[in-house]
Amino acid sequence: MDEAASARHLGEALTTLIEVGTIARQPVAPLAHLLSGAMNEAALWLAGSANHGEVNPGDLADTWAALSRMLEALRIG
Repeated sequence: MDEAASARHLGEALTTLIEVGTIARQPVAPLAHLLSGAMNEAALWLAGSANHGEVNPGDLADTWAALSRMLEALRIG
């Protein structure tokens, strides 16, 4: 994947969420880097824990749940 394009898209999405009041006003660049790093690390962990190319469904579900909680924590209110 094109790192620059994915970072730009994430930054644009975060900017929109800030502009519509979904998440608090804050500098977008550091937030985008933090989220990108967390998601990249999770993807690497899942890939490394795969058994014969198959990701453990429990690991995937746990990862989605943790990511969801992390993103929900950014919401205002």
